Amino acid sequence: MRRARRNIAVLAHLAALSWRVSRAGSIVTAVVFLAVSFGSVGVAQSQRWLIDGLEANADDRGLTWLIIPVAVVAFAQVASTIATRVAAHLRVNLVHKVQAELSEEVYGYVARVPSIEHLERSAYLDRVYLAAKGSGALASYGWSIAETGVCTLMLGLSVWLLALVHPALLLLGLTTLPLMLLASRGQSALRRVIDAHAEATRLETHLHGLCLDADAAEEIRISGSGPELSARADRLWGEVTEAQRGALMRGTLLEAGGWLCYLLGLAGGLALVAGEVIAGRIGTGALVLVVSLALQLRTQLWMLRDNYARAAEAGRAARHYRWLRDYAQGFDDTETPAPQRLADGITLENVAFRYADGDAPVLSSLTAHLPAGSVVGLVGVNGAGKSTLVKLLAGLYQPSSGRVLVDGQPLSAIDPRSWAAVSCGVFQDFARFQLPVRESVGVGDLSALDDTPAITRAVAAAGAARLVGTLPEGLDTRLGTIFGGVDLSGGQWQRLALARGMMRTAPLLLILDEPTAALDPQSEHDLFENFARHAREAAARTGAVTVLVSHRFSTVSMADHVLVIADGGIAESGSHQDLLESGGRYARLYTTQAQAYEVRPGGGDPST
Repeated sequence: MRRARRNIAVLAHLAALSWRVSRAGSIVTAVVFLAVSFGSVGVAQSQRWLIDGLEANADDRGLTWLIIPVAVVAFAQVASTIATRVAAHLRVNLVHKVQAELSEEVYGYVARVPSIEHLERSAYLDRVYLAAKGSGALASYGWSIAETGVCTLMLGLSVWLLALVHPALLLLGLTTLPLMLLASRGQSALRRVIDAHAEATRLETHLHGLCLDADAAEEIRISGSGPELSARADRLWGEVTEAQRGALMRGTLLEAGGWLCYLLGLAGGLALVAGEVIAGRIGTGALVLVVSLALQLRTQLWMLRDNYARAAEAGRAARHYRWLRDYAQGFDDTETPAPQRLADGITLENVAFRYADGDAPVLSSLTAHLPAGSVVGLVGVNGAGKSTLVKLLAGLYQPSSGRVLVDGQPLSAIDPRSWAAVSCGVFQDFARFQLPVRESVGVGDLSALDDTPAITRAVAAAGAARLVGTLPEGLDTRLGTIFGGVDLSGGQWQRLALARGMMRTAPLLLILDEPTAALDPQSEHDLFENFARHAREAAARTGAVTVLVSHRFSTVSMADHVLVIADGGIAESGSHQDLLESGGRYARLYTTQAQAYEVRPGGGDPST
């Protein structure tokens, strides 16, 4: 019952979309659709009247009287054919418009989810893929159900007309039931196969996409792995199509059995009517009607089968659509806004985190306090969990256990979009927006997207003013070669990403997570100094907490407080100087890095 109500809600939403994209188109399509649906039975019945009238009156009045009935039948046939084509074109056009709206909704729901953990789960991505792929079927959901209902009604009317000729012809209607049941069973099996192979289909698309990806092109070409990637994608495609082919073959055999039942019933019905005509108990018009309706029954059965299949396909897409919508709307339940200013800071209480498919926890029982207005450095070997901790602070992940507190209030109780609006920074896996420079930087604060002075300030703070000055059209230069823009080096892309992270002037949380790998040590140091200045200004305004993650200890030394992450927790904490003097893990890491920069006597390479 609940499922039926949810389907009705989806249908109402689709009707509203159809009405919104084209009111006139919706009305005209519905009217023409109904006229076409009921016209075919009228044409068949008029043919019977014409034949029966011919038998009864041809000898008495000649053939002159036939002009008007023949004209009516011919007009009805032509009008039905034209209206059918017009209705098809109108519906296709309307469905395409609704599909565009649905596609925007699907990706809008994906975009409105404030966390990123779901993007790393295959099951979630499979359902998003199926929801997006099914938007076309879903757009025609209402029409498919309506046509299924009309076809069922038309089938019933056809059987009723046959029963008027002879009651035994009611049995012909019963022979349609095995066909529909067996066809439905085969179609359900095919839909299950498509759902089960969603991940393989996504992987095939991904592998083939790598062959066209400019970022991966260098490595693929130099390794010569392109043909192998394409071959693996082809094998996946072969596995998917083979599974679908098997389901189609089984469905076809089942459906063939259903059609055999119908054809046997039809042959018996025609034989019965022919015998009645020969015996003179019914007129020739009845035979013409039965033959005409038999042809229509076949067409109606095909239409019923196809429309039912489309409706079932749309129903499957609707399940994925409803799930995605509910998942995204689940994040709307929290209405508590983020504070305007931090008084105490951010606290982590026994925080643990385990990836969905991970065996061991990345973090376990991690407890720390990040005071308001402070700059905190995170240090640790690769894989220690520094980036994971940063994403927990930003609300991009939720702890497996424990709590993250913002001025004593659980972060999970704060509206995630509100917290995202007061967070900024740059991650090591930053995006390369192939947009004009002003938009590529401006999206760091959508409220200032058209604020040229704010964008110019952020560009200067990131040390990218000289770069922008050398571009052909300055801030209006389109970036990236995919859309005919200007390509940048890795370091130049990073500087613009840093400018994007400096767009917000009153954040509560600033993050710099190793985004400077393409910069030399001096450039990174200068950049961190600029970022530290930005952080101090934010701390004065809002009590903002700044988190720096870097492998270069000269950069981390700028932090007020340093946390050393190891074995899933905090191994050491304190100021840079205190940790050096303690002689612990931090001091050993610092000494190892410092020695790597020393020049050996005779100019030897310290790495050898």
